[in-house]
Amino acid sequence: MAPKVAIIGAGLSGLASLKQCLEEGFDATIFEARPVIGGQWCYEEPDPVTGETSSSMYEGVLLNSCRDTSTFSDFPMDPSRYPDYFGHKRFLRYIEEYAEYFGLREHICLNTEVVSCSQDKEGKWSVKTIQKGRSPVKDTYDAIFACSGALADPVIPMFEGLEKFKGDVFHSHIYRRPGALEGRRIAIIGFGNSAADLSSELSWQAKELHLITRRGGWIVPRFVLGKPAEAYDNRVAETILPSKFSQWIQTQLCNHVLGKLPDVLQPEHGLMEANVTMRSDLLENIKTGRIIPHRAGVKRVSETSLILTDGTFIDVDVIICCTGYHMSIPYVPEESYRNNHNPILNTNNSMELYKLVASPTFPNVFFIGFVELAGPLVPVSETQARWATSVLAGRIKLPSVKMMYGSIAAYQARLAAVMVNSDRHTVTIRYLPYCDDLLRDIGANPTFCRLFSKVFTSNPVTAVKVLKAVYLGINSPAQYRLFGHGSKPMLASATLLRLADEAPGLSEKERHILCMSQPEG
Repeated sequence: MAPKVAIIGAGLSGLASLKQCLEEGFDATIFEARPVIGGQWCYEEPDPVTGETSSSMYEGVLLNSCRDTSTFSDFPMDPSRYPDYFGHKRFLRYIEEYAEYFGLREHICLNTEVVSCSQDKEGKWSVKTIQKGRSPVKDTYDAIFACSGALADPVIPMFEGLEKFKGDVFHSHIYRRPGALEGRRIAIIGFGNSAADLSSELSWQAKELHLITRRGGWIVPRFVLGKPAEAYDNRVAETILPSKFSQWIQTQLCNHVLGKLPDVLQPEHGLMEANVTMRSDLLENIKTGRIIPHRAGVKRVSETSLILTDGTFIDVDVIICCTGYHMSIPYVPEESYRNNHNPILNTNNSMELYKLVASPTFPNVFFIGFVELAGPLVPVSETQARWATSVLAGRIKLPSVKMMYGSIAAYQARLAAVMVNSDRHTVTIRYLPYCDDLLRDIGANPTFCRLFSKVFTSNPVTAVKVLKAVYLGINSPAQYRLFGHGSKPMLASATLLRLADEAPGLSEKERHILCMSQPEG
């Protein structure tokens, strides 16, 4: 009998997991607490009374990864309908089109919150759900996929004296638009993408805007020489060139486009040793005085000001914390994904999961999308879902518990050696090597030998073009549909060749294949 699977969350990770489960023939259902699909990408105003919201989207948000890397591997975006970078409305439309195309909606229970999941001695999962206006319900499942995302539990630092502050203090999670903050003196704490976005947006409205960062950081432009920056981070750079050399090249490109960073922002770490910030006009706003940067931490807070660790006093009316999120999954046992304290990474915000997906001690619970990367989450979540469903289908056999914990420790030791020590970097991956590693288990990673072997088939010219596109072109997720289980080589090749030609829209071949291969529903 087909495994019965509960999937928690109807964002991009949940939808990718549902699609993979259905393709394997599993009896799968998504439970989504909100009345809509799309997860974080479905914009939502904070509750006017409590200030709570499920979505972290603000009106001016743009994707940090470009269109051609941010797609599902077998559902390409049409360049005639989607620009290189776009906002939450367009991305939600793409997610909804994906759900419609693959017939996912009939397997989704909206307005249904998962309260708890517990595992019995036989390994079955008891899932307790509650639907709006109804009594709680319990049901039993063979497996669960946790897909609720890592942006649910915002971190607000407890600075000394914060309770005395007479102004407004809030997390970027509930920020939506700049208008309400016009004419005020604002301090933004942090240096991630949200901090950069909010600083640049608010600098035109604020009386003063202060950006406070302890470590500084690297700023990467969205476009380099007219192309998305990701076009230069190809498979050769990711998997063949030595990492130090690749980092040097990318640093030179950034310096060439943006110029040298101001000393107050120049980090001590290298470009690939922490997550980068994508907002090139941040530098312009700093250099023109609209943003005042500070290289310091917050020592304490008074009624009307911040006192920084370098002794600077800043008079402010508003404090916005762009300080990240706790890795929190309240509906599953915490011990299924975390130790109380991680001695390698020196944090209690890590996740002890084999390949960042599977629990070593709780069989058949999979965590999809709980990663941090300088790149697109969509293909990573999809890759995790393909790997997890292959485990559940028996196609992949997990190693012993001891070996899984050994693999986890080795990953965390590598992370501690190359990344800045921070709660933000406890689940950091590099997109291409990570996906290659997962899909190697089902023969879907596009190795040079596999690609080169196609040269000796009936269409060698096309094979050479595809090989070139995979290694020297932009890192399209389509490359992961060329080989192995779940492959769709005709569609994948058509997409890769269209990207190599920089065509302004989907090719006729792509349209035809998508039309002919749409699941019946």
